[in-house]
Amino acid sequence: MKSVIKELLFDTLKKEGRWSRTSLTMFTAWFFALSFAWFDFMDKGLRFDVWVTLVGVALGSKITDSFSKKLEK
Repeated sequence: MKSVIKELLFDTLKKEGRWSRTSLTMFTAWFFALSFAWFDFMDKGLRFDVWVTLVGVALGSKITDSFSKKLEK
């Protein structure tokens, strides 16, 4: 299991054998956002505004990623 997670992280966060600064930044931002959302969930329960914010950021990042891939071609 540990090797699968390690392989997934290395495959996701590296581009052409080098660490991708963009991927590392997004990973760090998501880690902290999910951590704060988890602590908020444990303290106050499920809040709709927190859930909508996380979904909105995820959709926004996917749209931005797909748009940048179109520009690269």
